[in-house]
Amino acid sequence: MNKIYNLLTVPGTIDKIFVNWGCIIMIDYNNCIVNLACSVLKFFGAEYTHDTLKEVDELLKYDYKNVVVILLDGLGYDAMQYHLPEDSFFNMHLIKKYYSVFPPTTTSATTSLASGLTPAEHGWLGWNLYFSEIDKIVCAFTNTANGKVAADYHVAGRYIPYVSIYEKIKNAGIADAYSVSLYGSNRIETFDGMIEEIKRLCNTPGRKYVYGYWESPDDLMHKFGCYHKLVTDNINTIEAKIENMCRELSDTLVIVTADHGHINVQNYYTLTDYPEIISMLERPISVEPRATAFYLKNEYLEVFPEKFQKYFGDDFLLLPKEEIIERKLFGPGKMHPKFEEFIGDYMAIAVKDKGIVYSDDSVRFVSHHAGLTEKEMVIPLIAICKK
Repeated sequence: MNKIYNLLTVPGTIDKIFVNWGCIIMIDYNNCIVNLACSVLKFFGAEYTHDTLKEVDELLKYDYKNVVVILLDGLGYDAMQYHLPEDSFFNMHLIKKYYSVFPPTTTSATTSLASGLTPAEHGWLGWNLYFSEIDKIVCAFTNTANGKVAADYHVAGRYIPYVSIYEKIKNAGIADAYSVSLYGSNRIETFDGMIEEIKRLCNTPGRKYVYGYWESPDDLMHKFGCYHKLVTDNINTIEAKIENMCRELSDTLVIVTADHGHINVQNYYTLTDYPEIISMLERPISVEPRATAFYLKNEYLEVFPEKFQKYFGDDFLLLPKEEIIERKLFGPGKMHPKFEEFIGDYMAIAVKDKGIVYSDDSVRFVSHHAGLTEKEMVIPLIAICKK
């Protein structure tokens, strides 16, 4: 296994690595969604701790009244190129392709955009995280564990809090900030409702940052796969509505991006089918099916890599905790105090079209994300200037 580890590039580069599995692509943490957040913070005179995106900084020199960032869940660069014609509105306004974060999944990426921090710093690493404080694996967003409410308080909110981009902008004192989504400060129920609320906010006095989040096409891709006609229709409809919205705005920079891309998953390994592996575990797996944390009994720490390689080695890169920390896979910056606990003793990271689930009851999506492939990692940066 050490031979495989040494093939990895130092994070911060965009080199591709070709090993037994094919193409692995590392996040460039100087050219990712964290840097987009830092450009926004810089523009509004707020504190930021990472590099900014020079292309966005250049656009913001026009000193817009409104900056709008719309995040379309799952609209990776691969999906945009497949589902939209070359002369589409989004393609005509594409500034460049850049990166999500690791793992490329909604929990980690949207939190990075909402904080200006890397996943290593903010701690919201994936969908399910182990909290020793209550000895439960908890869904960070929904605050559930095994389908039930995890606690009478929001567990992730208590143990991995962060200062949001909205608070930072408001504290800087020169602008206001809003989140328009199903769960934001300005709550909406439909995509049309999001569009109307963004327009309304942009037409009110004063400088402001407006973030709009919508759950498609991610929800459709999970159910039908990356390249289904329903996904094509959905993306084209969303694009048309954003184009119409932009026509009605003035003195506004609109940025459209995504949190991650998608890949069709051909098979999920169910760990309960591998009793030899199950017997080594201290507790069930966590984080994501394509970026999976393993917690091992002490007596199996040394032999686990060999056993894992026997069953799953062709489809996953297995990294020990120490290697993950050394390589800064989850990004640079000061590690959150709970980071080491969240990544377990080893992490299995998908490099092909497979996933890992714990049991037959686990959810299996037709298409998924959070692995180390280009389709999952690379996202579009689209900008529409209305000055």
